[in-house]
Amino acid sequence: MSTYTATVIKTGNSVALRVPKQYVLDAKLVPGEKVNLNLPTKQKQQDHDKIIRLIAALQKLSAYSTIKDPLKWQREIRQDRPLPERK
Repeated sequence: MSTYTATVIKTGNSVALRVPKQYVLDAKLVPGEKVNLNLPTKQKQQDHDKIIRLIAALQKLSAYSTIKDPLKWQREIRQDRPLPERK
């Protein structure tokens, strides 16, 4: 079972859920079709200060100092496995 992120949007006097196109394709839905949804679980808010601290710690460790060309490294890493939802 896949997990999708829906966004609540305001549309005039009501609200709507905006879902990724892949959700509609995977569920084989057509415009106007109604579906039953379980109550959602809210995503945990990111702790931006913690992220900044972790990145600073990685910089102090020189964790990525052996990577001379980041773009080349990224291309090589991605060759090991196919990216999700891409052919």
